[in-house]
Amino acid sequence: MRFPSFLFQSVGAALLLAVASSGALADNFRAGDPRLTLSLQAGQMTINGIDEVFDPTETDFTNAYFGGLILGYEVPLSDPRFALGAEVQLNHHFGQDTYQELVLPVTIRYSPARPWPAVIDSFAFGIGLSHASETPLLEVDRRGASQRTLVYFSLETAFSVGEGNDDIFVRLHHRSDAYGLMATDSGSNAFAIGWRRGF
Repeated sequence: MRFPSFLFQSVGAALLLAVASSGALADNFRAGDPRLTLSLQAGQMTINGIDEVFDPTETDFTNAYFGGLILGYEVPLSDPRFALGAEVQLNHHFGQDTYQELVLPVTIRYSPARPWPAVIDSFAFGIGLSHASETPLLEVDRRGASQRTLVYFSLETAFSVGEGNDDIFVRLHHRSDAYGLMATDSGSNAFAIGWRRGF
C-alpha cells in the first residue's frame, strides 16, 4: 500500500518548518553550527509493554524486523551540551508483517562534557507521530486492535566512532496511544541499532 500524497507534502512542510524554526533558534541561541545527519537503522520488534521492555529477563523479541533511513537536523542551544532537532524516518517492516512506516519526531540531545565511559557521545529523546501504511498486525495480536497513526517516542544512546562525525546508536522505537490521546489503546516496542553520519 502506498503512502497518500498528502503525507509526502506533510514531510516537505515539516522539513521546511524545521529548517526555518531552527534558523530562528540559531540566531538567538546557537553556540555552534547546525548539523544535518543521515542514518541507517535496523531493528527488531518485541511483544513487551513499555513497563517490561528494559528488563532483560522479560524482553521477548519476535519475528518482526525493520530497516530504515533517518534524515535529521539539529541546532545547538546556548548550553552547548544540548541540541534541539527534528527527524524524518522512513522504515520498512518485514517478517511477521510487511508495511512501511513514516515517523516525524522532534528531538532533544544531551552531549555530556565529560562522558563516562568516554565512548559515550550523547543521549537523546524524540517524540512525534508514527504513521504505518497498514495497521500493524503485531499490535493487533498484542492488544486486540490498533490504528495506523500513533504517538511515537524514542530513547537513544549514541557512541563515538573515531575522530569524525560518525556515531553508532542504540534506541528504543515506541508506538502507542499515549494513555488515551489516540482513539485505539494499542502500541508496540522495538530496539534498533544504527550508524549516523553528520555533515
